[in-house]
Amino acid sequence: MIDLKEQLVNLQGNLKFTANAIVEGFISGQHKSPYHGFSVEFSDYKPYSNGDSINLLDWKVYSKTDRYYIKRYEDETNVRAYFLLDISNSMSFTSHNLKKIDYAKLLVASLVNLSLKQRDATGLVTFNHSIVDYLPAKSSSIWFNRILQILEKVKCSDSTNLSEVIFSFSSMLKKRSLVIIITDFFDDIEAINKALNFLKFNNHHCILFHIFDEKEIDFSYNGEYKLIDLENSESMLVSPHTIRKDYLDKVNMFHVKLKEIVENLHFEYFQINTLTSVEMSLKDFLFARYKRYH
Repeated sequence: MIDLKEQLVNLQGNLKFTANAIVEGFISGQHKSPYHGFSVEFSDYKPYSNGDSINLLDWKVYSKTDRYYIKRYEDETNVRAYFLLDISNSMSFTSHNLKKIDYAKLLVASLVNLSLKQRDATGLVTFNHSIVDYLPAKSSSIWFNRILQILEKVKCSDSTNLSEVIFSFSSMLKKRSLVIIITDFFDDIEAINKALNFLKFNNHHCILFHIFDEKEIDFSYNGEYKLIDLENSESMLVSPHTIRKDYLDKVNMFHVKLKEIVENLHFEYFQINTLTSVEMSLKDFLFARYKRYH
């Protein structure tokens, strides 16, 4: 069991040191930072005109339309950020010494801390096939301890139904919000597509963290194995080398489709391998946000 408070103290020290070495004043208590942690969201496009910053040009749009467009953003001083953490049984998987759920809890705790330091109203939802815990978004400094209490008692259970959770949670949102989803995406891709489109239709923005174990990506097993589905307990005896190609093809197709969905919605998608340190994942995330908004 990870001691989140102890690990987070160490993590925040490292993250603060690294960030301050790159951008002065990061995690300084000021709402705006050059990284725009959760404070700036994509709004729409407009045709490029003289005087606009070329850094805002969207080259993907140019490649499709042969016209110059720039991205416009909304700088909201009171972002409402909700973290949706998957605690279904599949998140308990590991092929080394750290389960996906333990990695995800530490990642969420760190991101929540950063969000609250920006004075953003921050909430937490844990879910499997339905919502398990819910904390509304608040910007109080004591809210971090409330969120940590929920994270520390998390236990994986039941199957995943991300799409239904998104629909249920959306009905609870009264204002435009930033929804950060942390999951392994063990769910139907078409159902996920409909749910994410529903978020977009209701004017919410979404950041998706895809947590995976190394073995789930390379399937580098040898010999005979009894594979057990963590969510429905079904099992089968297989020789991994005989199904590896088919498995990897399907995994790749899923990732390509998911990325395509996210890009079409102008949402944000980050893949995270649990062998990567949380500090490095946070650093990569913050740099990606910085590049996106500059």
